[in-house]
Amino acid sequence: MQHVVIAQAAETANLVEWAKLALNSPQGRVLRMTRVLYDAPDSPIAFEEVVLVLDKFPGLTANGSDVPDIIELAQRYGISLGRASERISMVRASNDVALHLGIAAGTDILKLDRIAETVDGEPIEWRVAFRKV
Repeated sequence: MQHVVIAQAAETANLVEWAKLALNSPQGRVLRMTRVLYDAPDSPIAFEEVVLVLDKFPGLTANGSDVPDIIELAQRYGISLGRASERISMVRASNDVALHLGIAAGTDILKLDRIAETVDGEPIEWRVAFRKV
């Protein structure tokens, strides 16, 4: 499976990110990525919005470099992953999500809202993915 990054930026966390990721400082830095996952070159299957805690990944920047999934990223940085909690729901595709998935706006899709934590219970990633059913 491959992914294409649409946007990537390192910035100060917004209020929702600060709360979801239990950041210690309101000035906590995060890396935000928006990407599309493909199972074949012309077959998008998911639209993802990912937020990573930059303090946990020193040297990770928004320079457009490829950022792998959280499992590979944790291995690269010697982080032991613990629990991940995920909420799954059915939603209607927004115009933006539909455009990237090649479906009609309003189509039923899966929404997967996940927080990944270290073995110490520290949140390090918040990911919201929209997948074709």
